[in-house]
Amino acid sequence: MENFYHDVTAMAESAENMSGAAQTVVLFRVALERGAVEIGMASTIHLLLKLVTTTFGIMAGDEEISSLEEVLDGFDVEDETPH
Repeated sequence: MENFYHDVTAMAESAENMSGAAQTVVLFRVALERGAVEIGMASTIHLLLKLVTTTFGIMAGDEEISSLEEVLDGFDVEDETPH
């Protein structure tokens, strides 16, 4: 996951003619589209909201929050049997 993060960050930084806001819109759009395909739109929005809430906690100095990776708990379905 860390490698993918660095790859996406490098790609975003290479888009020199795009503002940070435009890059953010593109990244959110990709996240929504990929998430909707993989886990459904409602679950994707729930995941994004958990990321926002966790980020606010980190910014506020909440010591119970150690990383953003904890947000993935309950969303990793690779080992689950498909229905």
